[in-house]
Amino acid sequence: MKLVEGWYLPDGEKHFSHYLFEAKNSRFPGEYQKLQRDKSIQFVDRFDTAIDVGACVGFWTKDLCKIFKRTICFEPYKNSSDCLIENLKGFNNYELYNVALSNQNGNGDLLISEEGIGSNSLNDFALTQAKPIRIEKKRLDDYGFTNVDYIKIDVQFYELFVLKGGYKTLKTNNPLLCIECARRNKEELAYVKKINNFLTKLNYKIVGGEGKELFFKKQ
Repeated sequence: MKLVEGWYLPDGEKHFSHYLFEAKNSRFPGEYQKLQRDKSIQFVDRFDTAIDVGACVGFWTKDLCKIFKRTICFEPYKNSSDCLIENLKGFNNYELYNVALSNQNGNGDLLISEEGIGSNSLNDFALTQAKPIRIEKKRLDDYGFTNVDYIKIDVQFYELFVLKGGYKTLKTNNPLLCIECARRNKEELAYVKKINNFLTKLNYKIVGGEGKELFFKKQ
C-alpha cells in the first residue's frame, strides 16, 4: 500500500497514481471523477442510502459518505478494499462487502489489471490479458436494501449483469443511477443500448451524463 496525493493505493498501481499527479494543477486536485459525481447528485431527491458498485479505493465513496446518511460499498478485490478502509478513516456511515455483484450467486474469476486496478473486471471483453482470482458473486437483490436513493456502477462492461441482479431493488426503490457507459466504438454503443433497453422496462430514462457516465432516473 502506498500514499499518493492523499489517497492510499495498492503497491504497483500506476493508472490512478499518474492521474492524481496530473490532477495536482487541475480544477479538482486530489479528486477523481468529481465532476461526474457533482452533476449526477443534482438529480437526486432524497439522501438516505447510496450504493457504490465497484468502489475500488473509495474515490466515489468518500464523497457519498459526506452526502448520504448511509453508503454501501461493493469491492471484491481485497487490495483495493483495504485501501478504501484507510481512505475512509473518520467515516462510520459506510458498509463494505468484499463481493462482486452479478445476476447470479456463486464464484467467478475476477480479471486483475496489475497496473490499473480500475480496469479489474469479471468480463473478459474488458481485459484480454490479466491474472484471474476467484471471488464471490452475489445479486444486489439478495440484500433487500430499502430507501435506496443513488447507485453508482462502474465495473468495466459488467454493468448489465449487476442491473439484472438488482431488478427487484430497482423496481421497489427509485434511485438515481450513475452508470459508466463508454460509447467509443460500435461494440460499446451496442452494449449501452442493451443497458438502456433493460432500464426502459423499469421506466428509467437518461436524464444527463458527464464523460463516460450516464445518469438514469425513473420517470
